[in-house]
Amino acid sequence: MKLKNIAVFTITSLALASSLSAFAQEREFKGGNYVACVSEDLLDQFVDAAVKNDNRAMNYLLNNGCTAPRSGIPVSVLDSSWTGTVHVRAYVGDQAIELWTIRDALTDR
Repeated sequence: MKLKNIAVFTITSLALASSLSAFAQEREFKGGNYVACVSEDLLDQFVDAAVKNDNRAMNYLLNNGCTAPRSGIPVSVLDSSWTGTVHVRAYVGDQAIELWTIRDALTDR
């Protein structure tokens, strides 16, 4: 009986480790018309402004906490929600910054 419990624990541990490594996979920004912001709240504000076609608000946010990242910037996915919001760590040279963006802004790697 103990051997069965050890086998189940080992299989469960391997499955969890596999899912965590897939979750933290490295991807890249696609570029284009996507944005990333330094907080989830700013990203929500940008999405709201985009839905309302509020160009003044979008331009303000692009100069105050949001950016349109160029394609090819590598990121590690830190967290992802069912709504499509993704928390990433973006790497530029030896520097890194945590940003919030949407799932479609990243490659599928």
